[in-house]
Amino acid sequence: MTRTDIPIGARVVIRYRRCDGSTPPLTDVIGELLGYDPLTVRKADGESVLVPRDRVVAMKALGPRPERR
Repeated sequence: MTRTDIPIGARVVIRYRRCDGSTPPLTDVIGELLGYDPLTVRKADGESVLVPRDRVVAMKALGPRPERR
């Protein structure tokens, strides 16, 4: 499941299934959507995460990252 109505560059959260036997079985990644093919998200620390489309459980756009005070 992916939502292609979310524009590239948007801040997103993606929940996806980890490899079989992993604990916990699901994990999330939050960051800037870099592309759909492959599904790629850049986290706040600059690391890029590739998420296999067949493992995506949910995806949604988020607002801007909160500022720390």
